[in-house]
Amino acid sequence: MPDRPSQTVLVEYAGEHIPVAVEFRERKRLSISVHPDCSVTALAPAHRSLDDVLDHLRRRRSWIERQRRHFERYQPLPAKKQYVSGETHHYLGRQYRLRVHPSGETAVKLVGRFLNAYLPSPEEPKAVREALDGWYRSHAEPIFRERLDRCLERAPSLGRMDTKLRIRPMKRRWGSCSRAGTITLSPELVKAPVHCIEYVIMHELCHLRFHDHSPAFFRLLSRCMPDWHKRKERLDSVLLP
Repeated sequence: MPDRPSQTVLVEYAGEHIPVAVEFRERKRLSISVHPDCSVTALAPAHRSLDDVLDHLRRRRSWIERQRRHFERYQPLPAKKQYVSGETHHYLGRQYRLRVHPSGETAVKLVGRFLNAYLPSPEEPKAVREALDGWYRSHAEPIFRERLDRCLERAPSLGRMDTKLRIRPMKRRWGSCSRAGTITLSPELVKAPVHCIEYVIMHELCHLRFHDHSPAFFRLLSRCMPDWHKRKERLDSVLLP
């Protein structure tokens, strides 16, 4: 029997949609694994239908959610930033050491492995944070637009709509897509590696075609970006406050 392509299905539990990566293999039983990063995979016998597998996952969804909550309790939380010299900050997936300098004017400059912040009030964390937030946002926009253009080159059919890009702080999401074709990205995303930025943009572009996380959506995402799983795993491992 020829190999069947892996697929991602969504299992709904308590209003949350849990993605499960399903692989079909020559085996007798279906097995479900919940990993420390809270991702879920299933190995299914090659002869079983996807609907049959999905029914089995639904019956086991309470167990899946308990395992995910177990791992979440042991997930290290990022330390809250103090915005003082010596602290580590991220930009495009790399770490930089913050240096805060007194200055008559506010400015932020990236030099070597250091992120230098110049301010009239260097002892005030709020002022340092606002200066860094402004710097990140100013750098995010051209980078996001460039990566959006590259993603559209890879999947030109997704660019037939009038796509607009907006940058706005988001508490729980990297990005979103409206039915009108506006893609909104968090400025925090510029702290992640470039290939992760491209994944978020391609994910939102696919929502121009499918406004849900149906199997059809993930099939489209896989065609446009075959390695999206690896990019997502890398993004999920980046602890950014």
